[in-house]
Amino acid sequence: MIDSWFSRSKLKKGVEKFVKKILVGRISANKLTIIGFVIGLLSAFFIFLSGITQFQIELIIISALLMLLSFSIDILDGAVARFENPTIFGGILDIFCDRIVEISIIIAIVLTDPITLVCPGVFSLGAIILCITMFLVVGGAVKADQLEESQKVIYYRKGLMERTETFIFLLIITIFFPWRLLLLWIFAILVFITAILRFRDAYLLFYLKDKNT
Repeated sequence: MIDSWFSRSKLKKGVEKFVKKILVGRISANKLTIIGFVIGLLSAFFIFLSGITQFQIELIIISALLMLLSFSIDILDGAVARFENPTIFGGILDIFCDRIVEISIIIAIVLTDPITLVCPGVFSLGAIILCITMFLVVGGAVKADQLEESQKVIYYRKGLMERTETFIFLLIITIFFPWRLLLLWIFAILVFITAILRFRDAYLLFYLKDKNT
């Protein structure tokens, strides 16, 4: 939802002006994606370390800052790609890296207290798998001439838990560690609801359409 709002906001124009002035012609979108990916994995690593060392607060602060930086770069690589003309591989690379970072952060969070967090953690990962599966199945079933709702490499409909919502939740779960059990359950449920809404999209796009033709 936030992603959809951002795409229509004045903030997007500000980001694009910055990108055009500072980044375009100096670094490619794919390189930015890789840099954001590495920083995101470092964030997950510091979250894990926060659970096994005495420097918990310091490491959580570092991981949160790295997560913010990784997400900021993820915004910039998309803007750079639009100036360079987006490629199919670039879009695939972006999705691949985003999902690995998200899964790595969830696993790192669970490992900080595996006995308490294993159930919501497993449910979260299962919900993510279901959500991605529905995303890919629906996207793969839509023909190229129907991709009017997005500039991505696959059909993309706005949903309850998009990239920005996921980032915000993971950041909150990372920072507010005393409430991780509750927050992780809420996250898992919201992702699962998103998967159900993707299924509903499939029903509206294909079943009803086929039934009426």
